[in-house]
Amino acid sequence: MNDSASSATTPDADWHNDSRLSEKWKFRFRFFEEYGASAAWKATPESRAAMKAMPVGDRIKIQQNFYAFFFSFIYYAFFLKLWRQAVILIGIWIVLAIVMTIFHMPAAVERGFGFAYALFYGMRANPLYYLKRTQGEIGWRIF
Repeated sequence: MNDSASSATTPDADWHNDSRLSEKWKFRFRFFEEYGASAAWKATPESRAAMKAMPVGDRIKIQQNFYAFFFSFIYYAFFLKLWRQAVILIGIWIVLAIVMTIFHMPAAVERGFGFAYALFYGMRANPLYYLKRTQGEIGWRIF
């Protein structure tokens, strides 16, 4: 148990040879290594050009994580071990739910916020996991 706790906080500089990391994750990590982890969020001209040159499936693979989209904080906390980010995003969700309840938002608006929030979970999972694996403990950041 002590080994897993220490490996969760230390960076894995040699993710290229990690057999536990799938080829899909290695593909994403190679992109983030070349263009930066925020390239999927704040695109630079170089990363934008690289994304446009890719097939649509590869772009989606880098920009979106469908497990995070559908399972949100459960996937963050239990599978990616990004529990701090899961706690922050749950807190934001609770605040949004309270605000929507106070202002009696229509159901369509609530569904829209829910979809946008799930999309945010899906878009941030890949870069955050890359940062955690390559830099070690990333603290409480979600951007």
